[in-house]
Amino acid sequence: MKNSSASTEKNWQTFLLLSGLGLLLLRILTVVFTTLNLGPDEAQYWRWSTSFDWGYYSKPPMIAWVIGVETSLFGDAEWAIRIGSPLFHVFTGAMLYLLGKHIWSVRAGVLAALIYLLMPAVWLSSIIMSTDVQLMAFWALSLFLLFLFRDAPSWKLGLALGISIGFGFLSKYAMIYFLVGIGLSLLFDKPLRAAFLSRSGLSAIAGLVLTLLPHIAWSIRTGFKTVSHTADNANWDQELLNPENGLKFLGDQFGVFGPLSFALLLAFFVALVIGATQLRRDSKVRILLTFILPPLTIILLQAFISRAHANWAASAYPAAAVLMAVWACHATKYVRPVLYAGFAINLIAGLIFTFTVVAPAEIANDLGLANAMKRLRGWPETTERVKQLAIEMNASAIILDEREVWHGLDYYGRDGALDFPLRAWRRSSHAESFSEEAPISQADAANAIVLLYRQDDFDKISADFETFESAGEIRQPLGGSKFRVLSIYRASGFQPVERASPAVE
Repeated sequence: MKNSSASTEKNWQTFLLLSGLGLLLLRILTVVFTTLNLGPDEAQYWRWSTSFDWGYYSKPPMIAWVIGVETSLFGDAEWAIRIGSPLFHVFTGAMLYLLGKHIWSVRAGVLAALIYLLMPAVWLSSIIMSTDVQLMAFWALSLFLLFLFRDAPSWKLGLALGISIGFGFLSKYAMIYFLVGIGLSLLFDKPLRAAFLSRSGLSAIAGLVLTLLPHIAWSIRTGFKTVSHTADNANWDQELLNPENGLKFLGDQFGVFGPLSFALLLAFFVALVIGATQLRRDSKVRILLTFILPPLTIILLQAFISRAHANWAASAYPAAAVLMAVWACHATKYVRPVLYAGFAINLIAGLIFTFTVVAPAEIANDLGLANAMKRLRGWPETTERVKQLAIEMNASAIILDEREVWHGLDYYGRDGALDFPLRAWRRSSHAESFSEEAPISQADAANAIVLLYRQDDFDKISADFETFESAGEIRQPLGGSKFRVLSIYRASGFQPVERASPAVE
């Protein structure tokens, strides 16, 4: 019987290994052969990566460091910037496998890894470079180390846990929810409380503090601009109480975690409340819940109050993947068939998605995806048209009113391909994005081209120049009747109108 059990475990492990390697290979090939350009955010992160620092305008430094390593090895091509994403996701899946195995069984670990690796959000983020990629990796690692530390505390494990949590913060400030989870778990879990109150607990704190000290010092030196930008994203200065945004965010989670996976998660919450599952008495399950419920509930509340992007609660899903895997192994019926059906749905949807991002653009357009992909198309062509325009007009600089356009031109005009000063017009008294940090000089404005993306900016931007004359437009096709339209103006004599306070977008 023991040999049969060992054989079954080995089969599960082999299945996960082959599945993980297959998904990794598929996603690496997708990154290499995708027809999609870098998005503006990816271009921004690339620009940051060209200069090492302990923080950047709107994000902690990890993503720039990762891209810096990638580009130093492989150059500045789009695939080189994105190649780390599928690797990070496989690492995250491996950590969830180890966690599921540690707290329950090999099968639970395998299911947890597969739930994560087949998530729709992971299919998407495996072909782009975003801060969530590193956050999920360090979140999963920290969660695994936390349970190891709880069950067998030592100063080495504590130090590793603290450093891992610190790396999570250096990836994205959403790692704060991890500390919330620890705090809530300490209230009811005696072994975890004992571990943190021991000398080993001090090593965890020391590891976290030492890892974050350089970034904290950088933040103090720069006036906490990254923290301020993060706070501005809450958008609480606008009209509050937006139930439609809350409902949209809730609906979006079916697309983030997977339609059946998220439905199962909601069903588990109901079963927990009505006492229909014995897992409610399992202390390790309760710990997992402290890493799921805070980000989900807090961001859902934020969505109802103002707004929230679908990925803002992504940190809930590593623990949710383990929890659903444990429930599937514990339950005698219903849960496993639904979970396996969810795997099939997520796999089919993921393969269709993969096909659309490597196939000719016309196929995605015919499927009605042109609008979803428009920010990732037409940047080389746009840059070339801007370059020819600047040459024809003998421009002293190119001035833009939209940071996304600035970053697109900055990346695709790299290495002298667009050999003109690139400047961003400021809507307020000081820079509100990385693109705006270099001010517009009088030399820049001697004979500048202004490319206006937001038409409602015309009155404000034209008031900042002595001359401001229309010179046509650039209308770049993006497929599916979508266009990137830039109104062209020749401008000179930069005399910005005084602005008392920044405008929050």
